[in-house]
Parts: sequence; C-alpha cells; structure tokens
Amino acid sequence: MRYLYIVIVLVLFSINVQSQNKVLLKPSWESGLKFSSEDDHFSIKIGGRIQYDIMMISQDSSLNSHFDASNGAEFRRARLYTSGTLYNFIKYKFQVDFAGNGVAIKDAFLTFTKIPYLGNLTVGNFKEPRGFEMITSSKYISMMERSLTNVYDNDRNLGFMLHNQFLSKRLSLYAGYFYPTGSNVNYSGNAYDMTFRIVGLPIFKNESDNYTVLHLDFGFSYEFHDYEKLLYTARPEAHLAPKYLKINIDEVKSINEYNGGIVAIYNQFAFESEYTYATAITGPNSALKHSIYKLSSYYTTFSWFISGEHKNYNKSKVGFDKVSPNKNLGDDGGLGAWEVAIRYSLLDLNDKDAQGGEMNNITVGLNWYLNPETKVSFNYVRSNVYKIGLANIYQMRFQIAF
Repeated sequence: MRYLYIVIVLVLFSINVQSQNKVLLKPSWESGLKFSSEDDHFSIKIGGRIQYDIMMISQDSSLNSHFDASNGAEFRRARLYTSGTLYNFIKYKFQVDFAGNGVAIKDAFLTFTKIPYLGNLTVGNFKEPRGFEMITSSKYISMMERSLTNVYDNDRNLGFMLHNQFLSKRLSLYAGYFYPTGSNVNYSGNAYDMTFRIVGLPIFKNESDNYTVLHLDFGFSYEFHDYEKLLYTARPEAHLAPKYLKINIDEVKSINEYNGGIVAIYNQFAFESEYTYATAITGPNSALKHSIYKLSSYYTTFSWFISGEHKNYNKSKVGFDKVSPNKNLGDDGGLGAWEVAIRYSLLDLNDKDAQGGEMNNITVGLNWYLNPETKVSFNYVRSNVYKIGLANIYQMRFQIAF
C-alpha cells in the first residue's frame, strides 16, 4: 500500500494549479444557498436536513416475551453541510449531524477531478461504494429507512477511492480502500476494506413524455477483519424499533461480500431490487465448528407517483435525486406530488451453528412532496421474525432538506 500512496501523491503534483487572488461569487438558490463564480471554477453551497420521526409499535405476545418495545419520537437526522469547488478541479464536502444528543462528522472529503487516465480521486471520510440504496441519500430513498439488506453495507469510513465515468456517464467504475472507522473517524489496526463497483445504464431517456431508466450494478468487497469479532445486528425497517436479529462470530479472518442490483424507471412507475451474499471466514481459534458461514439478504420495491411525476435519477451520483412536483403545494391550487410504494425484504443470518435469526419485512409507504425541499412520509411495517413473532409498526417523518 505504501507504493500506491506514493503514486497518488505524484499524480496530484503533476496537475497544474494556477492560483487566483480574488474571485467574485454570486449568490443563488439551488436547493440550498449557493455562491459561484461566473466561470463555475469556484463555488460554495450551504445546506442541511431535518428529519423528525414518530413511531408506534405493537408486538404479539411471543415477540413481547423476547423484546421490550416502546412508542417514540426522535430527530433521525439533523445535519448541516457545506460543499463546493476550488480552482475548477478540486471538490469538497463537510457535513455534521447533530441528532442523537451528539455531534458526528458524516462527510469530510476532498475529490481531485480530471486526473489524467485515472479520472477522480476522493480521500477522507465518505460512503463506501456499496449498493444502490446505500449510495442514494436518505433524503431521496423510497421508504423512511433503508431495507434489511443495509445491514451488510458499510456506511462512511476513512479511505480513498478512484472513480471514473465513461460513455456520457452510462458506465461508472469505483475502486476504494477503507479503514473500518465507522462514526469514530479514526482507526489504529490492521483491518481494512477493499471495495469495487461497476454501474451501467443500458437505457437512459430523459424526454418530456418518456422518462425511462434502466440501471444495473454489481459490487464486490473484501473485508480483512484481522481475526477480530464480527457483530451484525438488525432491527426492522424502523429506527426506533428493537434489534430483533444478532449474530456474533467470535473470530473472523475476512468477509467476501457480493452485491447486485437493478433499478428501472418508466415515467411514474419505478422498480428497485438488490441482493447481497456474504461469506465470513473464521479464524483458527474460533469456537464455531465451521470455517465458512454464508449469509444473505434481498429486497424488492415498487413505487408509483399517483400525481404523475417520476423518480429522478442522477447519473453523476448513480442514485435517486430530488423530486420536483408538477405543482408545489399552494401554487395555483397545487397539491404537491404523491407517491405510494411497497417493499418486501428478507435477511437471513442463520447458517449451520451460527444462528443470528431470520426476518422478513413488508413495508407500505406514502410520500407527500410538498415542494422539492419538503416531504412528509408515512410507513407501515409488518415485521415477521422467524420462529419468534410478529410486529406491526406505524411511523411518520417530517423532512426538510436543502
């Protein structure tokens, strides 16, 4: 790895940067307050999001005997960020979250663009390129929470990533090296992740009467755990609900994770599905009987804009983007945009003598987009914990994101 760092430094020094003493920035509103130079070589954007959630939960008697559950409310996310461009080829983002009675750094990274032959290099704390639903911002996902498959997806970690897009952004490639820092934003040890992803857009039509997208992706991650413990926990698709599943493998050498996804949009209809398969390789001193354990999960989501809008796909971010209603609430009698969605997801953490449990969820959602920055969501979640019991969950979210 030492030699790779040296190559990266040499590449960066090979880029010619011409400094400027004064740059005039003009203000504008672009789903957030933005200041930009006339040539767009310099820009600063300031934004944030607030997500306030309310949840009510009802467990059957069997599930009640195993888990305590209570109704509740929380600020799911309360974030501020700044992002922008410097000298035309350097991009940055810094984002903090104030939810959960603390302050956590979420994004803190630089992206060096236009590197000859390589494309772009991102360094710092940011999302690993794992899965469509994880890459899509929580502002734009179809349901209030990501699916059960998300249990395998590392969120943000310290690291670096090479990435590039080809064929008018119809083909995207990602390769990253990360340390398992999570929300700590620091790490000391030998563990690491190597993550790769390829995304293709066989179909992309953005016409006034024909918005059609077909997205295909495949990802692979190798996680070296340095013979440490592995812990996966999973709650149903409601952040205030109990964690019904738990698997703890006492000594893990590494994990191989495979992920594939498909997303299709045809005008106001959308389909989204992903499958994740992971193999955990235990260490020589593990108390478990086998050397390899296989875990899996998948989900499928259908959605429909009953008011005639459609999901927006961002080719640069290879994920969903904000929805703009045909008529915002209050504009000439407009009622905003209305979307209904249904999702089925399953998570299986059982294999041989490692029994973490199995759960499936059916989630039904209703999203009301008052305008491009404001959304109200309602979700009903029916969670079935295999051989234990059932839970019915009702939740709402009030969101402003800019």
